[in-house]
Formats: sequence, structure tokens, C-alpha cells
Amino acid sequence: MTSSSEVARITNRPDTFLDGLLSVFYIEVETWNDAEAFGRRLRELVGAGVKAGLEADFESETISEADVPAWAAGAWAEAAPRYAAHRGDEEWTVQDLLYSFEPGQRSWSWWDVTALSGNVVSIWIDSRGEPVYGCEELRWMAYAAGARSVVGPLLRGAKEWEQSSSLGNNQ
Repeated sequence: MTSSSEVARITNRPDTFLDGLLSVFYIEVETWNDAEAFGRRLRELVGAGVKAGLEADFESETISEADVPAWAAGAWAEAAPRYAAHRGDEEWTVQDLLYSFEPGQRSWSWWDVTALSGNVVSIWIDSRGEPVYGCEELRWMAYAAGARSVVGPLLRGAKEWEQSSSLGNNQ
């Protein structure tokens, strides 16, 4: 589901507006001061996955981890207990995450991450209006980027996104 517009949205606020629905996750970070850094870290992880989806050989036993940010090594261990407490699932490996971006397997595309209020941020995803879709890699990336809790996905009107300010981007 990777496109040139998705690649652009990873680093910049989308310049197109939708009339339809977006999928949103509500994320609690430690403090309101952590919101901007969370947005930057999340964009870096999504960017590494999207780049893998464009360039990796998914027939190989491993995918290069060169684009996974260096900070992620420590974050992986910290994310595991928070993810397990909320999801009850086993932790993800870096390879699990990268393979989840295999072309044709992912049913969502990145839209944006925005400030909501205080220490709560929103991750916006284009799920093509689908209320239920495979998104565990998004949850894992949120926890690895510093989320304390994750709620969603929920469908919301794109107008709600338009009224939010983006986090961790180049604009």
C-alpha cells in the first residue's frame, strides 16, 4: 500500500484533505513534553518500515535493519512489557516489524501524528474507511516510540484531523 504520497506524509504534514474517514489511535505518552519527540520517533519507525516495503527482498531470510533508528534498540526492551500488558501478545522483533511492511500484505497507509491534549496524541491512518484491519505493527511501533497506552483504532472524520497540529514532522 506504499505510495509516493505516503512517503511524503511520513516526514511532512499531508497537503491533501479528505472528505471521508480516517482511522485514529489515541496514545498516552509520559508527559506533555514527550509528545513532539514521540511523533518524531514514530515517524522514524514508520519510515524504516515503508522504506523496507519499497526496497527489501522479502524472499530473503532477513531484511536489512540499517534504516531502523539507533534509539530503537533500547526502546524495544522497554516497549515489550507495556505492549504485553495491554495486548497479552509476545513482543515483536525488528524483523517481525520490517516483514509486516511486505508489499500487498499491509492494509493501511500512514497519514499523520498530531497533538490532541496534554500528554495524549493521535495517530492517523488511512484504512480506506475500514473499521477493522490488521494493525498490530502500529501498536508495537507506538509502544516502541514511547506510548504508555494505546486505544483504537476508531474511525473519525478527516475534519477532526484537519483541526489538529502535526507532531515530529518537518513543517
